[in-house]
Amino acid sequence: MSGGKSLQPTKYAEHRYKISAPIDFDVAVNYGGALMAIAGADGELAEKEFQWYIDEQELLFVDSTEYIETLRKFDWKNASIEDMLSGIKYDFPLNFRRSMLYQAIKMSRADGVYQEKEKAAVAKAAEILGIDRSMVISIESLAEMEEATERLRLALFETEV
Repeated sequence: MSGGKSLQPTKYAEHRYKISAPIDFDVAVNYGGALMAIAGADGELAEKEFQWYIDEQELLFVDSTEYIETLRKFDWKNASIEDMLSGIKYDFPLNFRRSMLYQAIKMSRADGVYQEKEKAAVAKAAEILGIDRSMVISIESLAEMEEATERLRLALFETEV
């Protein structure tokens, strides 16, 4: 149990995801654990996948050190996506289910390969979260467009892509 611990959002969190209130520590661990289980559905949670999530958390929360250390110890290989996703509720002014799926897709793609088992885990999570297939495709397409836009930006500025 968190013992009342919470994660304090940054200005970036408010800008990016409209998170303006503290997030319960245990709920955040459940959320992060679910993302790790999805990204690791291919049997491996690649360092680049986990690093993507760490980088995101460092931007979103004022002091994410304890949270990140807790996730490093999290047994994602034996975690049940169903158990972790059932009952998760965030009080955000945005659709946290879609946001969660977006982060799962971004994390799964962070190593440069979106494996079929990761896609299947995303689809399973979407079903549990009540997100229809067309929305999953839209979110996956958004992630692809963001990656293409990032490569274009780097190429325009003559940096290594």
